[in-house]
Amino acid sequence: MRRYSYQKNKKSRKEKIGFFTAFSVCIVAVALALWSTYASIGGFDNQNVTESTYIATMPPSTQAVNNYVTGVVVTEPEEEETTGAEVTEPQTEETREETTQAYSGENTALQTILQVSASLDYPVISEEIKREYSEDAVYSQTMGDYRAHTGVDFVADKGENVIAMSDGIVDSIYTDEMYGNVIKVTNGNFSIYYCGVSDTIYCAEGSQVSRGDIIGNVGDVPCEIDDGMHLHVEVRVGDKTIDPLTVISNDE
Repeated sequence: MRRYSYQKNKKSRKEKIGFFTAFSVCIVAVALALWSTYASIGGFDNQNVTESTYIATMPPSTQAVNNYVTGVVVTEPEEEETTGAEVTEPQTEETREETTQAYSGENTALQTILQVSASLDYPVISEEIKREYSEDAVYSQTMGDYRAHTGVDFVADKGENVIAMSDGIVDSIYTDEMYGNVIKVTNGNFSIYYCGVSDTIYCAEGSQVSRGDIIGNVGDVPCEIDDGMHLHVEVRVGDKTIDPLTVISNDE
């Protein structure tokens, strides 16, 4: 009976020891779990924050913002004063081209005329003009169309003397289908074409003629035959024709 009680007490004591041991292990396990959780959330995460992340989340410093920059002068743009002067609208490409062409054309014509250094005489005694120079198209009775008249027609009787308008060299003498017999006299940089000369010619190619010399007689101008008897004269500087009347002297 006493032996059973001892064994029973011994068993009861072992059970208590086992319970407390298990309870202690549980407490340690819970403590470790709590510590691990705290370390992963609070402690260690703060240590793993990178420097770039920390800098990026820092608020901008107000020290640099509040500092004043010295030594820099800011100039305000000046306003243009209007004095009531007329404002010219900018030219368009079209109007600019028209203006340039007009000015260039007039300037070129004047420069061409000025290249004729000598004043010219009338090529016939009458000094009467039948048809003037025209770069614009005018009606031709003989040809039945409109065309430029690049010379001056001087009224003259058939066989009348043709007078040299200036000094020069007889550059060439030839027959043209439209203008008949032509005598070309060159003086420096300009040439005079006497058109509609008869077969009677008093000069030769390469000969020197003087102002006032008789170089031939008046004949026919085929392309202007319906305009009556006349001498057709053209003055050219290079390949440009000019109005002979602009370089003919007028003593009146």
